[in-house]
Amino acid sequence: MFLSSSTVEIYSLAFMLICSGICFIPPLLADRGYVWNSVIMAHEGASATLSCFESPPASSVLVTWKVMPVEGDRWSYLLSAKCNHGWTDGHKSIVFEDRTFEISTDASLIFKASAPGLYNCVIEHGDKRQQEKTVLLALVKLTVTPAPPVMVHRTLRLTAQVSPPSVDAWGTWVSPWGERLYTEITRATGVLLSKLPRVTSRDNGVYTCRIGVHGNSGTSVSEHRMNVTVNGKVFSFTDLTHEKPRSMASISHSLVTLSCPPVLGDYVLLYWEYPDSTKMELIFQFNRWRRSLTNRSMPHLHLIEPTTLAAAGNFSFLLKPALKDGGRYLCEVFLDDKAFSQDNRLSVLHGYTKRSPSSLDLTCSYSQRSQVRLVRWSHVQNPSRPLQSAGVIGRIKTSVALPVTPETAGEYACTLYLKNGNSVQYIYSVQMSNIGTTVVPGSAVPPADNVSTSSRVSTLSLLLFVIPMIAIAVGVLLWRQGYCITRRSVEQSLSRHSGEVENIYENPDDLRQTSPQGAVYMDLKPTGEMDVYKELDRYDQCCS
Repeated sequence: MFLSSSTVEIYSLAFMLICSGICFIPPLLADRGYVWNSVIMAHEGASATLSCFESPPASSVLVTWKVMPVEGDRWSYLLSAKCNHGWTDGHKSIVFEDRTFEISTDASLIFKASAPGLYNCVIEHGDKRQQEKTVLLALVKLTVTPAPPVMVHRTLRLTAQVSPPSVDAWGTWVSPWGERLYTEITRATGVLLSKLPRVTSRDNGVYTCRIGVHGNSGTSVSEHRMNVTVNGKVFSFTDLTHEKPRSMASISHSLVTLSCPPVLGDYVLLYWEYPDSTKMELIFQFNRWRRSLTNRSMPHLHLIEPTTLAAAGNFSFLLKPALKDGGRYLCEVFLDDKAFSQDNRLSVLHGYTKRSPSSLDLTCSYSQRSQVRLVRWSHVQNPSRPLQSAGVIGRIKTSVALPVTPETAGEYACTLYLKNGNSVQYIYSVQMSNIGTTVVPGSAVPPADNVSTSSRVSTLSLLLFVIPMIAIAVGVLLWRQGYCITRRSVEQSLSRHSGEVENIYENPDDLRQTSPQGAVYMDLKPTGEMDVYKELDRYDQCCS
């Protein structure tokens, strides 16, 4: 079938206006209005056979084959032959553009596949056209990089490139054990790519690329295989790129971002060097091709994986660190045989309080001291007010005298300054309404687990104030009731020995000589640990 260039342009323009940006128009053949009934996939350089019809014709017919290259715009005649019950006559072969084309006994076209293109077969009986069929020949080129045998720890690339890209192929790579590998498809270039990072000897075997294409007569799937071998030698990365180190600080239990090199790699490794030490271990690894993730020791560490093209190359981690999680975090990203590293040095500032009868102690601890320039306490509302601080390596403390006064109330800030000029601040609020004149010793109270850099007096302070007040009120009530109870709870006995002083407050025999008539004298002795001495008047009355 032949269409003039002007007709094709008119059809193409009309189709584009109708789509209005909604449809995708493949390039090359399809955007010029050409369609095909089926697609044949062939390896470059392999023999290709294109059939004209499924079963031999019942009568003698004329079969004509034409070809049009992908970049062309018109059909070129190849050959024709009469076909009748399994035999053909006429030209059996022809050389066209340095390629030899042959026609078989069933009118199929046989040639060596070296370039993609459209092939048109027309069947005529007499002067009447009975059937027409157009076949798109697409080439598949398989490559393995690096070429086998592959060294251990290298990244193996499995690539299948389909030409022309307008065939809109889809598919996946499959491992020797039938496992579907993660495959990325770039439709603009017709590439189906899968990778095997950190190759081991277990990756030996035959890998299959299953490719599907769509045609007017249905969908066809073809399989193409490549053999991969791995030798025992270990690869050493020599192409290394080091990004500028980062120095940062964070309040404990708040979110902090650990950056990785700005490249969308094949896999990511994160190492952690303990704070203020040289001990380093691998704590996290992620392989985006094998879809494997390992987090060894930090459940509060999470990988942020790029999910869109705009975010590609932005691997990073989110960490909610405790004081002990400071230190050096080394992120390494590997792309093919190249390695990129990013050094993150993190200091963590942790504040807490401790109460005593006379003072409220405010303490800041910090890790990764090697990058810290200064840590100090200050009064936020009155920065010029001097505060006395006591410190040791990795910790600094200041105290607020109790009871709290208007001068000592307010917010106290512990500020950590890094050598690069960055700083982070922990704030604790001391209020008169929260801390009274009576304070009992308390245990250390860590700050709340949130992303705020401020810490407030906890509800424990309020409890320490309310409980003594309740105890005093209850004591007054019990004392009032005890006025009556005491009279029944003490042991009463008349003194019979004038020379023996049984009461430490008075001598009964001496008092009898001068007391008014009718008075009763008693020795008061405690009957328990909670009893008190009380002088009773016989005329006092109690309410029961």
